[in-house]
Amino acid sequence: MCKYCFDILQFAIGNRESITKELSHSDWLGFFEFCKKQALLGIGFTAVEKLHAKGVTCPLELRMKWMTMVFQIERQNTKLNNQCGKITSKFLHDGFSTCILKGQGNLLNYPEDLKMRRTPGDIDVWATPIDDDLFIKDKGIAIAVQTGKEKVEYIEYHGHKAVIEYVKMQHRLVGNQEKPDMRILHIEAPQIDGTPIEVHFRPAFTRSPLRFRRMDRWFKNHADECMQNNTKMGFSVPTTSINVVYQLTHLFTHYLDEGLGLRQLLDYYYALKVWHNDVMECKDLQSQGMWSEGLGTPVMSKEEVMAVLRSFGMKKFASAVMYVLHEVFENEECRMKNEECILSFAPWMICEPNEKEGRKLLDEIMKGGNFGQYDERGKEFKNGGMIKHGLWKLKRVMRLVSSYPEEAMWEPMFRVYHLIWRLIH
Repeated sequence: MCKYCFDILQFAIGNRESITKELSHSDWLGFFEFCKKQALLGIGFTAVEKLHAKGVTCPLELRMKWMTMVFQIERQNTKLNNQCGKITSKFLHDGFSTCILKGQGNLLNYPEDLKMRRTPGDIDVWATPIDDDLFIKDKGIAIAVQTGKEKVEYIEYHGHKAVIEYVKMQHRLVGNQEKPDMRILHIEAPQIDGTPIEVHFRPAFTRSPLRFRRMDRWFKNHADECMQNNTKMGFSVPTTSINVVYQLTHLFTHYLDEGLGLRQLLDYYYALKVWHNDVMECKDLQSQGMWSEGLGTPVMSKEEVMAVLRSFGMKKFASAVMYVLHEVFENEECRMKNEECILSFAPWMICEPNEKEGRKLLDEIMKGGNFGQYDERGKEFKNGGMIKHGLWKLKRVMRLVSSYPEEAMWEPMFRVYHLIWRLIH
């Protein structure tokens, strides 16, 4: 493990006051490669600036190269923030409520000095048809369907089908002839100025059929509060409680599917911190008699969050994630400042860390990097076509069977189901 890299990262996010190790030229190069592999270049450069102010300098050539990349990250974040607002307005005009998942929604949880330095990706939009006087549920939403060269017919669609057909219509309007890529969660929308956009008709999934239905129902029941959770950026994001549940399901899916990086774990770290602040604020208001059921925004407790995650079969994974967050982003110096900390169980954690599973997760993260892009194990199968890729993915899941047997055992059957589902849709 790159321990000194963790120390510098903790310094960058304000959880360490100094770096005890004297950094050589090769150390700086190693930290740069670590940040690049984990999609943390912008966050890492904040440490470079802070250390420079203390007289610890990064080699000039590397610092200038790094700075240029950070400027690009900041510009990209500004661009995506604006695009999220425009997408929200367009969908609303056309009869859909939306909520920005992950990405630019996560950016809002970061401290002010770090938020524009989070490495952005694509835009993920969770969309549902509006159920109001203009778009009555029984009536559905009318989508234009091309039936001839000059004739257009409108057909009413409901629920997931309305979202899917709406996005297909957008492809037709921009002249895309090929079928858009579609998965069990989302459909690919036309890009906006080079930015990939995925429109979700459900935010999360799991491979077990029973847990899949349970998860689908839970998110459907909480969709409205997420769609109505507006921000000053001009788009909605999940409420802090829903976000803590959602982001863990997202991490779990990627862990089994292709791999995780520390960028995703840092996102979750800040999501947990913001959620914990909301929990404490609600407790303060309750103690003063200023908050009661039905007033303000209800915040799920730690016990409620874990009850939901247990019902999704993710208790063990949650405890593994807590261990990684504790090891990578916090240290003894940080923990000693907080009187609520008991051993390694920080107050923002949703459950007690599991060291055994956590070490296994951290090892996978360090080997694979961001979304497993740097994983060299079985690389010839991973990039060897559909059949070889399927075998690679199956082998990856089986490697985790001792930790998550239910998900791993359902993987082959889910893969067949997903293939049939995509062919039908």
